[in-house]
Amino acid sequence: MEHYCEFPNEFPEHKFHQKGIGKGKYVLLVGESPAPNGWRKSGKACYSPEGKLLPTGKRLNELLTEFGLSVEICGFTELSKCFVGKYRKQLQICSQKCWPILLRQLASSKYKLLVILGVETLRIFNFISGLNLQIGKLEKALVGNKEYSVLAIFHPSPINPNGRVKNKE
Repeated sequence: MEHYCEFPNEFPEHKFHQKGIGKGKYVLLVGESPAPNGWRKSGKACYSPEGKLLPTGKRLNELLTEFGLSVEICGFTELSKCFVGKYRKQLQICSQKCWPILLRQLASSKYKLLVILGVETLRIFNFISGLNLQIGKLEKALVGNKEYSVLAIFHPSPINPNGRVKNKE
């Protein structure tokens, strides 16, 4: 495990925060926590250390290309900045402690649309924010002191057998 949540005010705003470019600068993809072989090692969201687009990134791009977007140009961050690995029970606690980091990341950019990746990420996001957002429903929500459009989708990981189909519905 790698914990960054104990001192959120000292956490660099750019770590695990890929700022979007072009029209992607208005879209922030919000994942659960850093993956074991993703940008913890590569420094780039959805990419392996060898520079290969990971399966989750490929599935995200399947959804985003219809809108002229991709994981390469959209903003990307994680709800929890900690790598929890198999210690999933730590995810909510770490996410709560990392919430101020997410708010700083939001404030430092021009995001208009937040895309929450996955049921568990949404559950924790709702718990911390006090919102009641739903999967598959585009909603306006106040996060921090700014209103965003928020769309929660099923996690695009290949491990999620129904995510690909349900996200296209």
